[in-house]
Amino acid sequence: MTSATELFREARDFLLEHREDYTTAYTGFRWPRPEYFNWALDWFDEIADGNARTALHIVEEDGRETQLSFGEMSVRSSQCANWLRVRACAPRTGSSSCSATRPNCGSPPSRR
Repeated sequence: MTSATELFREARDFLLEHREDYTTAYTGFRWPRPEYFNWALDWFDEIADGNARTALHIVEEDGRETQLSFGEMSVRSSQCANWLRVRACAPRTGSSSCSATRPNCGSPPSRR
């Protein structure tokens, strides 16, 4: 586990511990400020590592169901990030998504 993950986990645990004591939660909580933090890598991938529990459960109108575990969602997230990176869509400072200013960002991959 990364130190950034540990900082956010400690903050979360503090709020959970004091969830019924507003004054303590309000006055004692401080947002972690790690030098570097990436939600996908430092939080979600840490939760997903070896986690076979259902993270996403989709039920279509016709009754078809799709269930994906936390681990499967992590794999798909990495695939998407790598797909964007290949197309030079890696976030720049102050930007977190592809935009019209990046013409080499292709169309997203088609659904299978």
